[in-house]
Amino acid sequence: MSVSAQVSVPAAVFAAMDKVSGALQAALRGVQSSLKTLDTAAQKIATAPVRRDEPADLADPLVDALVAQRSLEASAVAMKRADDVLGALLDALV
Repeated sequence: MSVSAQVSVPAAVFAAMDKVSGALQAALRGVQSSLKTLDTAAQKIATAPVRRDEPADLADPLVDALVAQRSLEASAVAMKRADDVLGALLDALV
């Protein structure tokens, strides 16, 4: 392998690692946002007034909690995939 080819392989790997790092950061922001939404929905559910004559309207916070759960799951999958790619790139350097 030529010297220029030897130099370009690590450079390409480092460039790919930058992209994976961006994907990991985006997934982390998704996790944080989902947890914040889930916390807000849980607070609304926990503090809903309890009256026997009229039921509490919990539809919106329950839907918000379910959406946040799915978003959290999707972000976790994205984070796992980016971690797998990062591992493969690190293996390529060795």
